[in-house]
Amino acid sequence: MRAASAPRSGRVSEAIAHRIETAISSGRLVPGERLSSERELAQRLKTSRVSVREAYRSLEELGLILVKRGAEGGAFVADVDHGPVSRSLSLMLRLGRTSHEELTEARLLLEPPIARLAARRSGPEDVERLSDLLRKQAQALRGDGDPRRHDLQFHRLVAQCAKNLPLMIVMNSVADLMVEAISRIEITKDVKRDAVDFHQRIFEAIRRRDEEAAGQIMLRHVREVQARLARTFAKELGTQPRSG
Repeated sequence: MRAASAPRSGRVSEAIAHRIETAISSGRLVPGERLSSERELAQRLKTSRVSVREAYRSLEELGLILVKRGAEGGAFVADVDHGPVSRSLSLMLRLGRTSHEELTEARLLLEPPIARLAARRSGPEDVERLSDLLRKQAQALRGDGDPRRHDLQFHRLVAQCAKNLPLMIVMNSVADLMVEAISRIEITKDVKRDAVDFHQRIFEAIRRRDEEAAGQIMLRHVREVQARLARTFAKELGTQPRSG
């Protein structure tokens, strides 16, 4: 009987772990949130505490939850840091000597769909973060500051709004490369103003959940920015920019 029940217990614990993992990835469970005790969850799911314990153990091994002992203990959603993954990917792209043309292709393939997902999935807090960043970028522009330090952060936040972890990690890595690409380029105030205007239009499309507009505006924005970079690089090298 023990041999026959083991697989079933394993399947139950896997189902529980999958349910919790889905809740974490979707944002229904947030870092620091306390999970139900083994007893409470077992009663609610009408299963054994052993299955719940196995599920919690597997999630702890994956680094998704922390299990603390003692009177104030329990299972808590872990604060997962994806920064090292993003930095590792950025490093690999740099070592591969990613060209401007490859970076352009990547942005054109990534960012319009990301903007569409952001329009579909963003919540009130996401919209507020984007709005706050746009205010800071506009203030920097009016005060003769450099709004570029907010520019790529806007694109990172749009990727967060998309609620897709792989896309967010890849977008952050691409943004890291863009920081290097634009750091040595002089940008006029008209160009800075144009970028702020594009960001505002993308934001408005996301806020009203207009997926098509968000994608199309982002596409035009990326094309303009990358074309400007191509002309700058070509001028430095004394060549003609390649048409895409």
